[in-house]
Amino acid sequence: MIIWAALIFVMSAQPAKESSQLSGGIVSKMISTMCSDFEDLTPSQQTKITYNATFIVRKTAHFFEYFILGLLACIAANTFQKYKFSIRALSAAIFCTLYAVSDEIHQCFVPGRACRFGDMCIDTAGSILAIVLLVLIVSIKKKHKSGEVNA
Repeated sequence: MIIWAALIFVMSAQPAKESSQLSGGIVSKMISTMCSDFEDLTPSQQTKITYNATFIVRKTAHFFEYFILGLLACIAANTFQKYKFSIRALSAAIFCTLYAVSDEIHQCFVPGRACRFGDMCIDTAGSILAIVLLVLIVSIKKKHKSGEVNA
């Protein structure tokens, strides 16, 4: 979890130009794969497609990097067995939310980057979804296990 959080920090520390080049490369490959007639479009259409694809790629990256952080935080919190599972899951969610906030604040100090409330929400949603899915899996396993014992 610590290594993943450090990776998020390093990615957030990239100046806007570097970050845009990284996502731009992904978008270029995505467009060339999915839109074979891209070169035949007008420059205006190409710009619109590129802008929309870049937006989707960047926001999806936010979501999934925090989805993974949520999984890792929940697994890390699970090592504290003396606390109820719900408390451990809530602690993981709080950690991820606070990390998302600190990550966006950190970006205020990076050239060309900004602190965006929407990105905090996307990050938090990614981690919360991961934690909720883990909680559901654990509760289903517990019910299934207790059903086998009672059978």
